[in-house]
Amino acid sequence: METRENRLAGEKSPYLLQHARNPIDWYPWGQEAFERARAEDKPVFLSIGYASCHWCHVMERECFSDEEVAGLLNDTCVSIKVDREERPDLDALFMEVCRVQNGSGGWPLNLFLTPDGEPFFAATFLPKRTMGKMPGLADVTPRVKWLWLLQKEDVLRGAKDLVKTVAARSACPLGGQLGTTQARAATKEMKSSFDSVWGGFGFAPKFPCAPRLLFLLEFARANPGPDSHDARAMAAFTLRRMWTGGIHDHLGGGYARYATDERWIVPHFEKMLCDQAMLLWTATAAYEDDPDDFYRRFAEDVTGCVLRDFASPEGYFWSSWDADSGGDEGRFYLWTEEEVREALPQGDAGVFCATYAILPGGNFTHEMTKRQMGYNVLYEAIPIMEAARRYGLRSRDLEKRLENDRQILLEARSKRPKPSVDDKALMDWNGLTIGALARAGRVFDKKEWLLAAERAALFLEKALVDPKGAWRRRYCAKEAAIPALPGDYAALIWGVMQLHESAATDKQKRDWLRYAEGLAAKLEENFRDEPGGFFLSPAGEANVFLRRKAALDDAAPSANAMAVEAYAALARAVSDNKKYLDTAKAILSCFARAAVMSPAEHASLFTAALKLRNVKEGRAAVELPAEKEFDQEPEKDLRDARSREREQRRTRDRERRSRGRTS
Repeated sequence: METRENRLAGEKSPYLLQHARNPIDWYPWGQEAFERARAEDKPVFLSIGYASCHWCHVMERECFSDEEVAGLLNDTCVSIKVDREERPDLDALFMEVCRVQNGSGGWPLNLFLTPDGEPFFAATFLPKRTMGKMPGLADVTPRVKWLWLLQKEDVLRGAKDLVKTVAARSACPLGGQLGTTQARAATKEMKSSFDSVWGGFGFAPKFPCAPRLLFLLEFARANPGPDSHDARAMAAFTLRRMWTGGIHDHLGGGYARYATDERWIVPHFEKMLCDQAMLLWTATAAYEDDPDDFYRRFAEDVTGCVLRDFASPEGYFWSSWDADSGGDEGRFYLWTEEEVREALPQGDAGVFCATYAILPGGNFTHEMTKRQMGYNVLYEAIPIMEAARRYGLRSRDLEKRLENDRQILLEARSKRPKPSVDDKALMDWNGLTIGALARAGRVFDKKEWLLAAERAALFLEKALVDPKGAWRRRYCAKEAAIPALPGDYAALIWGVMQLHESAATDKQKRDWLRYAEGLAAKLEENFRDEPGGFFLSPAGEANVFLRRKAALDDAAPSANAMAVEAYAALARAVSDNKKYLDTAKAILSCFARAAVMSPAEHASLFTAALKLRNVKEGRAAVELPAEKEFDQEPEKDLRDARSREREQRRTRDRERRSRGRTS
């Protein structure tokens, strides 16, 4: 029986369109769905995901395309689908609900709400039938119907309590500070979770955590001394481990979203524009701190991927490449040993297989079943120099052979069915990419990177602004839609200010500055909270139970941390910069206590605070408010460390003078 299209067929989002032929009576997020829920006295089923998510695809096949599940949901609920990339504010709010209820989160994110939008049940992936401790959607939905019909008052009371808990966790007590002492404590906390064997933080699954790497690099730059060496080493080691791992696409460049193992070998195969931008930014910052050619190669690898696979003909950047292709997770990127040996010259295949861990039975283990699939993920199993020694080759010659082999395999891979592309443009991710390309183009002297950034920025200014001057956050299929959010403005301000710093003429500088200041005015007009910080969602939106402020990082810096970065860049560019500095300091004050309580989750706020200290107000250096006595011991440690550093400098000076006299 052919399934008719549902209401999502009229949407532009590639993710929503993936569900347009489900038998579920889906609604997009909006007033119509909630009005129906109230009119029919039904709960709301809310499901949030994104187009390149593997487990979102699995749930779509197993649950949302299933007639039995659809019948249960259509009978019990009014169902709403949300693309988290279109509405990150909704995603962040309801993800906080999931963390409160379950202690963790993820996608797809699934919730049941009251008709007024208050949540009472949250979960991530749901199979059709219950599997062990994982509840099945076909089992949960009848239970929700029973509770709603027979114990509605208890459900409503529970929803109110959950909303109060989320609101309490989102409170922002003012008065904290982010100074050197707190930044040093943040590095210690990150060091405690650092994986000294494989790099990165914590255990599997393992994410690049670029905001933390950027903080460590900025801390090392701003605080010369013993602690700076450890901070710099953690960032450098992580980048090198990621480079050799399977999370890195050794053929096409760029990085997958995360690794399912602690060794960075087995990726979740979706490629996100946001991750490429953040890692390019990180590699550039690392090169500025330590001009090692490795960071140049890293930057060229990521940029090659972005300009080849993410750049649209119009000049903006697409959002992501799917994890799945040909109906299987990662099949586009995986190889059997036979495929490799057939593609490569006979004399090269053995060395290549040894270097990149190509095994006859495969090295790829399925995440859920833990079975070997017969396929291989490419990763550097042994260093090039060791492989060269093992096969009696010069390392330079082996590098050239392997580079040629990778090109052969890349050409062979290009003939396979490709993953689908989420071809919408997001204002914030494009802003990050513009900034990363502009900064890298300046640092590495790559004019083509700078031109790509300029072209994208000019396109966004033309395509995302409506006739009344309001910005939209999403462009897809020649349509701009969805009011821009604070993260959009902040990221694009930062990106445009990177173009300002890279501009060759005074006129270009003036034009980019005018562009950025216009964005800043809109950001403050629509989202500023007078005590400090920016709200994450628009004012007065119906059915959103809480208008939150937060500064928690995700794969990218939080909107509020990005705003401090953006305002610091603006303050460096204008002489009358007090308003930008005051706004930035108010943001830091708003979230400082939360950042001190959980530094790793607020790494970008620490980074922005360190950068703001270098900005001058008129002719006087900016003085952030004096650090409060959170803990006397860190203050004592700081004084002792400075004393030791002075003594070490005196000792080195005496040794240099002594060597000079001896010579």
